[in-house]
Amino acid sequence: MTAFPDPDEFAFVPALEACFEEILLELHALGRESFVDAPDALSLPNKDYDERGWRYFTLFGGGPGCGPNRRRCPRTTRACMLVPGLVNAGLSLFRPGTRLAPHRGELAGNLRCHLPLVVPKGDVGIRCGDEQRRWERGRALVFDDSREHVAWNLGDSDRVVLLVTFRG
Repeated sequence: MTAFPDPDEFAFVPALEACFEEILLELHALGRESFVDAPDALSLPNKDYDERGWRYFTLFGGGPGCGPNRRRCPRTTRACMLVPGLVNAGLSLFRPGTRLAPHRGELAGNLRCHLPLVVPKGDVGIRCGDEQRRWERGRALVFDDSREHVAWNLGDSDRVVLLVTFRG
């Protein structure tokens, strides 16, 4: 299997993409202050990576504290519930200058879907294995979370995706 399977292979993708505008409206209603430091972010930058700009708004997979977040984003919550085998989901925000260190998902068999909501101009992308992609607003991107991957935002403003992890 390729690092980036064709999103059209997954029956939920068209329904998720159809929710793009509603999810974007809920994102704008949240405001940047609703995001917290991403739980998986490394706190100390080095010459190659700086994860301090990674913020997250948890919807699923973060324990009982997710309920209030889901109530603030009912349309996004419903869209996530369309995904069979849902493991976790949330809104992932990268401030300009954010560069994640190479990493792999902890659970074999999981895939990750990004629905890009805000994609700035500039050098913004994701590499999984030897393949690289750039996000396109409203167009889902699926990748194999068990392969080494890295993402970055060297663009001119925030990058935000709906991040959904599911069993493949």
